[in-house]
Amino acid sequence: MAGQDQLLTGDIEAQTERALLRLDRRALRADVLQVPHHGSKTSSTGAFLRAVRPQVALASAGRYSPWRLPAEAVVQRYQRLGIRWRDTAVSGQLSVRFYPHRYDVLAYRGQISRRWYHQWFGVAALNR
Repeated sequence: MAGQDQLLTGDIEAQTERALLRLDRRALRADVLQVPHHGSKTSSTGAFLRAVRPQVALASAGRYSPWRLPAEAVVQRYQRLGIRWRDTAVSGQLSVRFYPHRYDVLAYRGQISRRWYHQWFGVAALNR
């Protein structure tokens, strides 16, 4: 079924991505990808992203994180590959609702609880 495959990666880094590619590259294909290691520079290699070929990437990241995640170079890598980027730093909680032939990504700020969302808190109006 289209739109039903998701890949939850946790905190894997490039070494594990390469191991997964060697193990079974085709099994990695997914429509929705949980961004590895919060968008750190140590993950989301080009080879891995080309194998997964997600339509949308969901990153768990704190808005004012001292680690400055996700890394801008990583976000740009996803964008260059045409992968729609969503992150919790901008959108708050992200939820995915799956249906027989599609899925919807809902953001807590802006869609689920609009009254919580305020531009003056320093959150961009639109995700990247």
